[in-house]
Amino acid sequence: MPKRLSLKVFALCLTVLAPAGAVVAGDESLESFAARIAEAFAPSSADARAVKIAALFHKAGLDSDTEKLLERSSRHLARLENPSIAFEELPVDADVINVLDGYEYAPNLPPLGYLVLTEADARPGNHTRIFYARTDDDGGLVIPAVTRRLINPDAEPDKLLQMLAMGIAHPALTFEGWCDLALSNGKTERVRLDDQGIGNQTIIMRAQRILACELTNTAQEGRLSLTLLEDDREIFRKAVDYPETIIRYAP
Repeated sequence: MPKRLSLKVFALCLTVLAPAGAVVAGDESLESFAARIAEAFAPSSADARAVKIAALFHKAGLDSDTEKLLERSSRHLARLENPSIAFEELPVDADVINVLDGYEYAPNLPPLGYLVLTEADARPGNHTRIFYARTDDDGGLVIPAVTRRLINPDAEPDKLLQMLAMGIAHPALTFEGWCDLALSNGKTERVRLDDQGIGNQTIIMRAQRILACELTNTAQEGRLSLTLLEDDREIFRKAVDYPETIIRYAP
């Protein structure tokens, strides 16, 4: 099943957003930054790429745990081979804070936008997207690292939540919806579900629990299904055939 993988770890997520045009920036140009990124991905060895990619990060304010996250993120990015490089503007309502196990994680520089990396053989719409930012001292462009702040010391460990939406129709069924997730800082996050142009979507992320979901078949045909899991335990599964078009989850 084609998937959208949304892992809220170290501000790194695999998404299916199409890359936008270049963003205008002062000081170091995006063209110069793109050239340095391409150089970091040039070595044939993934280990060598990981070292060069790690050098693109701004490392101020890290503790031992967030340093390990940076290392893992560098190794993860190093799996990409000769990706194309593009940039996206940062949406006005972009949420740059991630919550995990009672901690809030935030980039150590204000993000300017997204760096978008796409492998040549990637499925349509499958990109790696991470923040980029500008340093205050020399105006250079960098990938911000992440610092963390303990918000809820009594929080239970987050669960691995999976939301699997699938449409069965030809051409691909269209749908839209959302799920509300309880975070360990006491807030609620709404994640959006849509058909991605391929008729299905999987979102995987960590949070306390799934509070509610609603999914709507917008194609006026076919079958729509929604499956929800918490730590590999299935908590909900339902499929509806048109003319029934809405699936709701509310425990």
